[in-house]
Amino acid sequence: MVLEKTFHLSVGREAKIIVRGQVARNRNEIIIDYEFLIREKHDTDFREPIGPNHPQYWKLKKSTPERSQLLQLEYSGISRKQIREATREFKRASGPGYTFRYQNEIEERTKYLKGIRVSALSRRMLSVA
Repeated sequence: MVLEKTFHLSVGREAKIIVRGQVARNRNEIIIDYEFLIREKHDTDFREPIGPNHPQYWKLKKSTPERSQLLQLEYSGISRKQIREATREFKRASGPGYTFRYQNEIEERTKYLKGIRVSALSRRMLSVA
């Protein structure tokens, strides 16, 4: 099962959370995994937040899969509240009778994740560009 949820961020960027669920062997447990993508105003397609031209690219490649997913999340601009909203919607769409387990414990590891914060002045400057 896959759920895609798009959020419009305050800097003219869109962020997409893709929540994937795989039914475990015991058939009443779903393992949840996330993917984070972004799209700028001028782009037509979504892309990963950290690409080959990003300063953190090599740190991402050297990291464990869990740490690299957290880096992608951090640079996507998504807040913890938005992750919870997407997860809650996925659980609701899955139906009753399932227990959920996470591939990587993202919600516990993102205690202080706030998303992108922009002042009113910065917002006006971005809207002109």
